[in-house]
Amino acid sequence: MKKFLSVSTIFACISFIFALAFLILYAVNVNVDGYFQGIKATNVVMFAVIALVLDLIIVVGTLPPVHGYAKNVVDVIICACKAFVPMLLAFGAMNLLSARLEGIGYILFSNVDVAKEVATPANVSSAVVSIVAISVALVAMLVSIVGAFMLPKEKEAVVE
Repeated sequence: MKKFLSVSTIFACISFIFALAFLILYAVNVNVDGYFQGIKATNVVMFAVIALVLDLIIVVGTLPPVHGYAKNVVDVIICACKAFVPMLLAFGAMNLLSARLEGIGYILFSNVDVAKEVATPANVSSAVVSIVAISVALVAMLVSIVGAFMLPKEKEAVVE
């Protein structure tokens, strides 16, 4: 029985799912009532969308069998995508963290007098969603780093 997906491709699929979850959590964080409603972070959507597209290129590029010169070109493109995906996810997480860090500290770590006014359930929920979004982006980055070091499908099938 032939293997259709390599371990590297499976890691790219998992990274795609986490990057998509990061993008959805960011959209929820910006649009739902709370402290960060309407406060957008610079370039987070751009970094996440490009990472999603590169993950798709990794998955689609390994599916059809390619031979000759085209195989070398596809391999170079896939290797470049595997290098750029974690970098883009790290940039997205850093941009979101830098845009949310002061607000998270203000909401969650204020003194008792300020906390009564600021730590409303909507604001705390907004801060928690920001933390979860950053964490999901970092998990996606780590998964894509691990997937970048996996062997391509042809080399995995040679093992006897």
